[in-house]
Amino acid sequence: MSLRFDVEHRKGYAVVRVEGEPSLGQFLSFLQLMHVETSGWLVKRALFDLRGVETLTSFTDHYAVGEEAARQLSHLQRVASLVPPDRITRASEKTAQRSGLNLVIFTDEAEAVAWLTA
Repeated sequence: MSLRFDVEHRKGYAVVRVEGEPSLGQFLSFLQLMHVETSGWLVKRALFDLRGVETLTSFTDHYAVGEEAARQLSHLQRVASLVPPDRITRASEKTAQRSGLNLVIFTDEAEAVAWLTA
């Protein structure tokens, strides 16, 4: 899988920094892995920093990611997704929210952290 990630636990939330060139299938598998990983966390808020992901740029990719995120991360209270400004479509956000996941997309890390810790 051409995807790497690193988890950093902070006070009240965790940061998952993701980078690479995953296919859509690989990224959906990553979200399934994150379900297992996050289920054991004491914190229930997470920031997924996706600024290092160089693929998954289409609206349909974002829609599919939102659907899978809702299935795999619904046990979390808040999920912030950090993306480059030129990649923001809000498709994953709207799809995930319709399915009950409290996910918000951000382009600024400080804003994402402020929302997570509010």
